[in-house]
Amino acid sequence: MRHLFIIVFVLAFAKANSQQTVQQDTTQVEIKEEIKTPTAVDAVKSFFKNFHARDTSALKESMLLDIQLTSMTIKGEERKISTTGTSLFLKNLAAIPDSIPFEERLIELSYDSDSQIATVTATYEFYYNEFLSHIGTNKFTLYFIDDKWIIAGIADTRIFG
Repeated sequence: MRHLFIIVFVLAFAKANSQQTVQQDTTQVEIKEEIKTPTAVDAVKSFFKNFHARDTSALKESMLLDIQLTSMTIKGEERKISTTGTSLFLKNLAAIPDSIPFEERLIELSYDSDSQIATVTATYEFYYNEFLSHIGTNKFTLYFIDDKWIIAGIADTRIFG
């Protein structure tokens, strides 16, 4: 009987003890999401995303006003240099009919940068109306202004087969 009494006592104590309030830790932990500063390469990729979308407003905002786009067209031994201002570049882009697809496929990207200025080089293949038109290399010069990279100049080669 004594053993039965001890077992009942232990079970009653265990039951009573399990119903006690346990103080919980209410320490709040602040989780900070790391804010990624866009890179110069991100700015160039964004440029091409807007270029393919024909978003002239977004393109205009990604460049300094009145920059020159300098191109060297290469056909065999012939080399020709041309320059186009921002306004004409955007006007020419907007004039391409929506029915004509185009894509500048970036092949390889490389960059050199410090915290204020960067150059991004991109080799590419340009497809117009779903046919390979030409290949070449783009060189972007960018400045870091107001917490973002802004295109200050573009030079490219356009090599026709």
